[in-house]
Amino acid sequence: MLLSQNLENQNTNSIYLKSNATKLYRKNSIIYKQGDKIEFVYIILNGEVESIFKKNKKLKENIILKKGSPLGLMDLILNRDYSKTMLTKKTSVLALIKKNYFLHFLKPFSCEAILLKSLAIDIDNQKKNLWS
Repeated sequence: MLLSQNLENQNTNSIYLKSNATKLYRKNSIIYKQGDKIEFVYIILNGEVESIFKKNKKLKENIILKKGSPLGLMDLILNRDYSKTMLTKKTSVLALIKKNYFLHFLKPFSCEAILLKSLAIDIDNQKKNLWS
């Protein structure tokens, strides 16, 4: 197979090409809130997003996410609502990927899904606030 054909085949399987849409969020826009039902996994294509994790009314932890960071992926893998609020720090462009696209790959009881979920649980337990 020619290199160009191989690259074309790889590009058609790209997650970015599977996104439903791209969306522009202005500075200080909320993408989703902690506790919202998952509809999409987002990928930051451009800009900065602040991940806000509220433990209680007084305690919250924030991290800044940049280009290439996924939003909501760990929550989707762990089958829960969004666990953080995402707020744009700059005008940002995000790719939106439907939840069902990922669920197609995470078929219940498949070896891959079990391994991925086990790894996600370990990461979540050890470093709860370092992922988006």
